[in-house]
Amino acid sequence: MRARAQSRAAAQGATVEEVLSRASRQRSAHYDIFLSQTIRDAEIVLGVYDLLTSAGYKVFCDWIEAPAADRSEVTPANAAFVRATMGVSDSLLFLDTEGAVQSLWMCWELGWFDAAKGTVGVLPVLEKHERYYRGREFLGLYPYVELDEEGRLKVVRPVVAGPSGVMMFEAPNSRSFDAWRADPRDFMRPRVVGGLGR
Repeated sequence: MRARAQSRAAAQGATVEEVLSRASRQRSAHYDIFLSQTIRDAEIVLGVYDLLTSAGYKVFCDWIEAPAADRSEVTPANAAFVRATMGVSDSLLFLDTEGAVQSLWMCWELGWFDAAKGTVGVLPVLEKHERYYRGREFLGLYPYVELDEEGRLKVVRPVVAGPSGVMMFEAPNSRSFDAWRADPRDFMRPRVVGGLGR
């Protein structure tokens, strides 16, 4: 993703920061994707933003779309702004990076969106040597988004361990991102197996 961000900036003859500044001048009344991310991962975020917008999606990324807003502190005004923007977004993609762990906002955004709309997916950023995503902690409860063979987004249901520890794969295991976003009857979350319990 860093290379993608640098490539976009080079194609425009600008720095990554200048590209982000230009993108911030565009605001929409509706978004296909609310990108939950942290500014600590600016270069990765720009690469993901470029990937998603190049695929034709309207994407909200707070510090790209609304750079004047101060997110360094959690305030009622900031929360109202973020809540209103999530309200006009079809889905939330949680950009899972090393920096996400330190975010003041990302877990709150995920919880709000999950309760309000349900179309929440995790967009993992893997290191070059990693091949598979294993959702950390509660993120393993949500489907994750990856690219299919043709470079289109698809949503993958996470693998779940049954009560005996056996890993279970559910069918269908994946759907196109567009089908998932348009049809909220199956959020592609793992189903409860073996009753209630810890």
